[in-house]
Amino acid sequence: MSEEKNYLVVGLGNPGPEYAYTRHNIGFRILENWLFNLNLTDNSPIDKLKFNQKHQAKLGIIKLNNRKIIAAEPQTFMNNSGSAVASLQKYYRIPLENILVIQDELDLPLGQVRISRSSGPAGHNGLKSIIQQLGSNDFSRLRLGIAPKEKQKIKQKDFVLNKFSPTEEKIIDQILPLSNEIITYFIKHGFSATANKFNNPDSLARNKSLEK
Repeated sequence: MSEEKNYLVVGLGNPGPEYAYTRHNIGFRILENWLFNLNLTDNSPIDKLKFNQKHQAKLGIIKLNNRKIIAAEPQTFMNNSGSAVASLQKYYRIPLENILVIQDELDLPLGQVRISRSSGPAGHNGLKSIIQQLGSNDFSRLRLGIAPKEKQKIKQKDFVLNKFSPTEEKIIDQILPLSNEIITYFIKHGFSATANKFNNPDSLARNKSLEK
């Protein structure tokens, strides 16, 4: 019998209904959509995202391809996301290479999706907190572009805490299936294979077409 592998998939965002559907909360949204669309016969994983006091996060634990996956939404607010991630990583003894963080990315246009690893926070306070708490940046990130086509005269904090426009929502709907595919592929095949498949020119061209 093969050894079970533990994975941690973290969606980043802020807790509370006032932050739902904001740009900064796309990590929560992508994670929940992935869980909702998993073809599991024994449970409904979206119903298992329950608040855990010890880890200060909403958690759902599922099995997929002989892997235990801890799906988590830190409830510490974005700037302190690392405390929940580090707590979960230590408790479940998850190797850093088996962690995937789903985040909003201001350096990518809306509609573009990339997977990366071992990079800096690039001004993202949630990532900064995670890197500090883990003592390493050697984990993977699913980066969802949220930047508008044209620069807007609005403070970054206000921009990320605003909701998507109806036109932008149509683009988000289009990237949901792609994001689901990337998360599942990462769990099955790891970072390198996932990056080779989804960061290649053909996939990036498909991403880019969503901007139009």
